[in-house]
Amino acid sequence: MSKVPTPQRKSSPFIRAIKSDGFIEKLVLLVLTAILSGIFVPLIIKSIDQSREARQAVATAQAKLFDDISDTILTLETLMLDVSWFGTGDAKNAEMQTRAFDRYTERSVDLIVKWRIEASRAQALASPETAEKMQAFLNRFFREQDTPTNRSWHECRTCDWQAQHEKNVKMLTEANRLILEIGSEFQLTAKSSESR
Repeated sequence: MSKVPTPQRKSSPFIRAIKSDGFIEKLVLLVLTAILSGIFVPLIIKSIDQSREARQAVATAQAKLFDDISDTILTLETLMLDVSWFGTGDAKNAEMQTRAFDRYTERSVDLIVKWRIEASRAQALASPETAEKMQAFLNRFFREQDTPTNRSWHECRTCDWQAQHEKNVKMLTEANRLILEIGSEFQLTAKSSESR
């Protein structure tokens, strides 16, 4: 008796694909990619978020330092200007000058301490050059404003204060320039935000 050949069933393309050598390799790669994506993508996103938060914290600290520096320097300069202004020929007023000198004397020590603290903080939040400029400006303040004003006050209250007042106005202009430089470095000025 002769055997009748059994018709071979053709396997479906899906079955052939599953049985192919490349399928298992691709499946393993796909599963591995899914696992790695599930682990590394959240880690990368977390790292990016932490980096963004750190940059934001520095920017916030710089903005606060900028406000503090501006307030300290301009308050001190304004108090100094009042002393010399009321001694000039245009505004000569002994009583107002005495009040201005008393205000300056009363507040200057605390403001100078703040200035030193802010210059120290600038070493961490700004460039070393900015911290040095702040310290150099404070040294000039003592040499060109505080010491001459105190000497004039104690030696000659009725002197003409015009020359000292002009020096104080010049120092105020330079203080504003220093503040602008710090704001620019911290990217807090209109010019620095345009360049971003």
